[in-house]
Amino acid sequence: MNIVEHFPHLGITNLKVLTKKKQQTDKKIQYVSAYVRLWAYVMLERPNTDTINFIDCMSNAGVYRDGDCCTAIEVLKIFSELADDYPHKSFRVFCNDNDPAKIEILKKIAAADIVPPKKNVYLFVCQKDVNDYLADLAGNPQVVGQKSIFAYGTSTILYVDPFDFGTVEIPKVSAVLQNHYCELIFNFFTSDYTRNFAKDQGRITRCLGGKTISSREELIKYMRSQLRVGHIEYLFAYRFKTQKNVELYQIVFATPSLKGLEKLKEALWTTFKGAEFHRNKGTLDDSQLCLFTAADEKAAILSSYSEEAKEWLCDVFSGLTVPWTDIERFLIESTMLTESQIIKNVLKPLIDAGKVKKCNLHGKANYKKDSFTFMRQGDCI
Repeated sequence: MNIVEHFPHLGITNLKVLTKKKQQTDKKIQYVSAYVRLWAYVMLERPNTDTINFIDCMSNAGVYRDGDCCTAIEVLKIFSELADDYPHKSFRVFCNDNDPAKIEILKKIAAADIVPPKKNVYLFVCQKDVNDYLADLAGNPQVVGQKSIFAYGTSTILYVDPFDFGTVEIPKVSAVLQNHYCELIFNFFTSDYTRNFAKDQGRITRCLGGKTISSREELIKYMRSQLRVGHIEYLFAYRFKTQKNVELYQIVFATPSLKGLEKLKEALWTTFKGAEFHRNKGTLDDSQLCLFTAADEKAAILSSYSEEAKEWLCDVFSGLTVPWTDIERFLIESTMLTESQIIKNVLKPLIDAGKVKKCNLHGKANYKKDSFTFMRQGDCI
């Protein structure tokens, strides 16, 4: 959504206050928004869920210099669209930023009703340092006139999107996950760490909880230990790269729910067409040089992922009989494949090739409640 035409009556005259949007940001917002919509539909159908929360810990001004809206306003728009279909549910967007000028603009956007107001959609705005804000969230702050953020009946996404690695203290994020049932979308700025950890003057070490970490491998291990806490069972990271193929950051997803990871995969395929990572484009759009259609590319990518997954399954489960849940858990967290792709493009071909035997515990057509026997490794692909 672009609101540049509203700048004059919003009183936005000093564009320097607004952040200039980077090339990869559009795709990041599309990805997060696509997931929020899919996730919200699942949560809203649960009878014990009456409130949907999206918490943007570093929300910026709500709009970029070119007039495109930031993530929180895009989510607010999604919630406004859903509110009519779910009039008895509440939708809440919590925005925080440490810059008073940006918070002022965000309040103006909210007051102008650019997103159609609904009686069951709420926007809360706060101005705090992100680490203080996370510390407050860990304690489950109250909301005036409403239930607390993490009260029973709420479903919550915590979104933490810093501009570098040395701003957000990872233990503060971990404390929220440790104390509350929620999902996390976190911008893990690996490029900042790679460039600066050797000459760090305390900025990065402070964000690592005082730990000194000297390698990327140690960093990944530390991040996993900090994020796989509380109710969190699944982690998945999607990489964003420069035009020269240098990694900028990873968008890390942490969830207690396998269903959440399934919906994330759907959002990934919708936004990135199955690409293993997103790379910024040069002056000449890559598609202008391609001899194949988007469908051809998607099919080739899916085929490559599927062949790799077949080999992994035959190696890991050689000679074993395992339930569908074990197969899905293994592949959904370690590959780009979705639930339906695992069944159609991996399991069924393995069964047809005689490499896997379906046990048919609940009939031939039921895969998700079944178990599968893998031939010994020497008999596999």
